[in-house]
Parts: sequence; C-alpha cells; structure tokens
Amino acid sequence: MNAYFPSRKGTFMWFVVVLLIAMATVQFYFSLSSGTKGILSTLAIWIPTFLLVLTIFLGTGYMIKDGVLVIKIGPFVYSRVKIEAIISAKRSYNLIASPANSLRRLELKYEGGMVLISPEREEAFVRLLKELNPSVLVTL
Repeated sequence: MNAYFPSRKGTFMWFVVVLLIAMATVQFYFSLSSGTKGILSTLAIWIPTFLLVLTIFLGTGYMIKDGVLVIKIGPFVYSRVKIEAIISAKRSYNLIASPANSLRRLELKYEGGMVLISPEREEAFVRLLKELNPSVLVTL
C-alpha cells in the first residue's frame, strides 16, 4: 500500500516565505540603481534561494510505502522509518527543527529515535499507521 501525506503549511512558514519575497523585492529595488551588474547579482542570489525554499515548502511530505515511512524535505529524503518500529504518536508543539512545515506536529517515537512531522491529513495518517501497526500508542 502506498500513501502520500503532504506536510501541513502553518502560519509561521507562510510568514517566512512572504518575508523572503519581501526581502528579495527590496534588494531588487535597491539594485536597480547599480545597473545591470547589480540586478544580475541580486537575481543570481535570490532566484536559487527562493526556488530552494519553495521546493522545501511545497515538497515536504511523508510517504508510506512497503511498510516504511519515508520522510522527505523537498527533493531530499530526510529519514526512513519502518512502520513496525514505531512505538508511539503524540501531539507536539515542540519548536526544534524538524521535517514539518507547521508547529502543530506529531511526535513519532520509534526504535532508535524520534521525529516530528506534520501531515496535512493527520487523522487519515494516524488511522493508516494504526492499521499497519496496531501496537502504536496514539495520544492526540
């Protein structure tokens, strides 16, 4: 069974994206007085930066495939966790860096570690998790 759950997009992450757009716009405006060289250097910095942030923002998600939870941050695989190794799932608002685009998160504890995620369709994610591993302790 394959299922994909994109990360929930929280207000804070939207704020970061809008802030980056505003900073790039201001820098571009001021680079206009520097001529072509200033504009090109500004674009050379901001276009790749914005594309990377946008790819991470839109591409963070969680795929359940062949009994494994694959956690992706944009184009990068962050982690792979066997569903059978997951011990518990509980609500968390922990601020530590994690592959989640929202502060409303699920803390998954598994044999050998812990990860914070924020699936958009959280109830469906937890239901599938319990279906694949009935011993997962869920506290939401």
